[in-house]
This record gives sequence, structure tokens and C-alpha cells, in this order.
Amino acid sequence: MEISHNIISLFGLQVDLWIAIMTWIVMGILIVISWLATRHLSWIPKGMQNLLELAVEYIENLIRGSMGEAGIKYTYFFGSLFLFILVANMLGLVPGFSSPTRDLSVTVCLAVLWVFWMEYIGIRENGLKAHLKHYIEPLPPFIVVHLLDLFTRPLTLSMRLFANIFAGEILLEKLTEIFRLIVPSVWIVMSIMIGAIQALIFTILTVSYTGISVSHEDN
Repeated sequence: MEISHNIISLFGLQVDLWIAIMTWIVMGILIVISWLATRHLSWIPKGMQNLLELAVEYIENLIRGSMGEAGIKYTYFFGSLFLFILVANMLGLVPGFSSPTRDLSVTVCLAVLWVFWMEYIGIRENGLKAHLKHYIEPLPPFIVVHLLDLFTRPLTLSMRLFANIFAGEILLEKLTEIFRLIVPSVWIVMSIMIGAIQALIFTILTVSYTGISVSHEDN
């Protein structure tokens, strides 16, 4: 597929208009899916409501394993993160569209958003003093290690997601140009699996890292 990139300047920043549009499309899709799944709620879920409830239940189990029952109240954040990445990864498989997560700036923003959220949860659960204290444990010089860890985790998360989606879309484009039908069709199936797995890995790691940050006092 031919992708047009329109770079615009906004408050001194260079913005890829195409990726911005794709990001808004993903958000629009999620809003429509949420509306369709919740407009006729029933005690016995079926259809789209059932799928979303399975996704929510799975995220809750992830959070429960890393943060305990107290972390269940943050399901909305991690669930939204998972669904956004999942839909964003799949959007590039639709002719004429592109995955926002094939752009490094998007994956970095997701990772940075999670870091701020993790710090917020750590302060909320343990208090500002206790949360900041863990940066100098077990000895004050370890603040360098903790800060480096705070930097490398989102970097590796964003790079992993970006590299897998970007490489997958480029390969799909080239295979489509060469083989037209059979090989690209097989790769589309693999891309769906890769996109779902990458969304799951990103969510699992963010939940796990947040659990470590929040529970540092117990450890």
C-alpha cells in the first residue's frame, strides 16, 4: 500500500498527520466497539459484550497476580492500553490504512504515558515519601540504577512494539507487490497473531513493572 506522510509543524514539533489520523481512527473504533458492546447489557453476556468481558477478566487476572486485589481498580487503564494497541496493530492490515504503532513516536508516547501512570500509582498506594525512598534503596548510590531502570524499561517496550509492527507491515507490502495473493494471505494471518501477541506482551510487562514499583515496600 502507498502511504502518504504529511509532516506539519505544531508548537515547534514535527507531527506526522497520517499517523495522527490513524490514531484518531483507532480511538473512534474503540468508542464504537464500546458502545455496541454496552448498549444492551445482560447478565448472560453474548456477542461483543462477551468478548470484552473476557478481555477485562484476563486483564484483571494479570493485575491480581502482580498487584493484588488492590490493583483491580486500575483495570480501566491497562485494559484501555491493551485494546488500543491491539486495534492499532490490526489497523495496518486493512488496505489503505496504517498501524499507528508502526511509528516510533506513538510507541514511545505509550511507554512514557505508562511511566507517568506507574509513578502516580506508586505515590497513591505508598505515599510520596515512601515511593521516593525506594529510589535510594538499599543504598543512596543505587539511585543511578533505579533511574536507569526507569529509562530503559519504556525504551525497550516502545522499541519492541515499534520494530515488530513496522517490520511486519513492510514485509506485507513487499510480499503483496511480488506474490499478490497466496503468500500475503498467509502472512496476514501471521500478522494478526503477531499483533495480538505484541499487544499482550506490552500489557503484561507494564502490569508486571507497575506491580514491582507499587509493592517495593513489601519487597
